Amino acid sequence: MKLRNIIVVGLAALAGFAGAQQPAKQQGVVAIVQVSEKARPTKVLVKGAAGKDAFIYFDRSREEDVQRKTTGLKLFFLQTPADMAEAERSLTARDLTAARTQLAAVKAKYKNYLGLDRNPCERAALLELECAASQLDFNGLKTLYATFPHADWLSPEDKGTYLAAGILAKGTTGGTLADVESEVQKVMGSGVGKTISGSRYGWMKYAIGYATAASIPAAEIEGTISEANVAAANKAIDAYCQAGTASHGSEMELPIDAMTRAQALLWAMPGVKDYASKAGQMDRGKWDAAPANFRDAVALAYMLKNVFGATNATIDAAAKLYVNPQEGK
Repeated sequence: MKLRNIIVVGLAALAGFAGAQQPAKQQGVVAIVQVSEKARPTKVLVKGAAGKDAFIYFDRSREEDVQRKTTGLKLFFLQTPADMAEAERSLTARDLTAARTQLAAVKAKYKNYLGLDRNPCERAALLELECAASQLDFNGLKTLYATFPHADWLSPEDKGTYLAAGILAKGTTGGTLADVESEVQKVMGSGVGKTISGSRYGWMKYAIGYATAASIPAAEIEGTISEANVAAANKAIDAYCQAGTASHGSEMELPIDAMTRAQALLWAMPGVKDYASKAGQMDRGKWDAAPANFRDAVALAYMLKNVFGATNATIDAAAKLYVNPQEGK
């Protein structure tokens, strides 16, 4: 999230700030203020926002709260509250259950800071979306998207996360493929689309894969996909694989699930299970003669198992058949 521990906005004037350092028995979030290049930074106790780009701070010299617009100063750094920092630590450690609980509490506690750029409430709400997506809690994600506080105040980059979350929620909770693809095209054709990160692009590709695969009966995926559904399966596989490869970093829960779903579809493609059952002990000759879908299903299973530690009956059955075509070269 780049420099997410600070919020850079303007302030209105210097008056009162020199004596506005954090007093005892006052509650708020400390901001570091620099009025100009020549001025020294000073501390201001921000007690909340007063709408968009305005804030309330405690003026110690006057012993009262003062409202200011956020224009005029060189810098204004809103420091990260301790409970927000703790929630981010939980998320970094991938303790998603704890992080989501903590983020919900932060979002509620600092809701009166909405309107200040990169405020704790907004930051927590954005990370809640990430948590829900990583937990594959798509119904929960749908609720978080629908109740997101003041999405109209988000920066273009964060608006991309918000819109991608909505598309992910729609594609995984019954939205039609046509609607999902239309929304993806709309986002990617906008200015916001230019700011979309790889992982958020992966969210949208996952939504397309999920909505596409929804048309294939579960019994076919567990057994063999019919010829009538091969085209849909191929499209879903492509979208899931793009979702898997779009993300590189700590948020790997959804990409791994995407690749697992792609592997299951490949394993269910016509002729794949038949070849696996008839081939017996796999060797280089049998590998070279295998259908392309068989090799893709096995190679993907091998990667999921040995690189990402994923396991299920389908992955385990396919992974053991892998032959490295480059071995000995």
